[in-house]
Amino acid sequence: MKKTVIFLGLILISLVTKAQEKKKIEADKKTSYVQYAMKHPMHDWDAKSTANKCIIVYNDKTSAIEAVAVVVPVKSFDSGNSNRDSHALEALEALKFPNVSFSANNIQEANNLLTIKGNLTFHGVTKPIEVKAKKAASGDNLKIEGKFEINMKDYGVEPPGLMGVKADEKISLSFNMVFNL
Repeated sequence: MKKTVIFLGLILISLVTKAQEKKKIEADKKTSYVQYAMKHPMHDWDAKSTANKCIIVYNDKTSAIEAVAVVVPVKSFDSGNSNRDSHALEALEALKFPNVSFSANNIQEANNLLTIKGNLTFHGVTKPIEVKAKKAASGDNLKIEGKFEINMKDYGVEPPGLMGVKADEKISLSFNMVFNL
């Protein structure tokens, strides 16, 4: 009986210690953003959202990011042109598909470069993607930044048009997430 209690006590201590090593951290909304850039033969533009919610599972012992989840409301992107933003909301059917989300728990790190394999859900379609990012730690802050492209048609979105000419099918997405450790 005494050995069983000691054994169970050791297991409990091990579980508590492992749980304390990992923590969920939300990105700082004041300094974090997601941005997209699009091209049209007549002009290029970008739009930025600071209304994203990004959470990582961070392992204090190994300084590794073990999982990430991001949700960005489509209506939160601001290009500085309300007409363009309204047209984008129509093209993306924002009432029907209000969010873009990404989640991953396959994150590899080498020399502060991250390879993140996860699922992107855009316009109601979920597809696996691989994202490359840079990780930089400074004091109590951890910054993750990266860039990747998607093709709108892969997600069932027709590129918006202007004067009968469609924008490029590719959207360039970039992100900068800052976490207070």
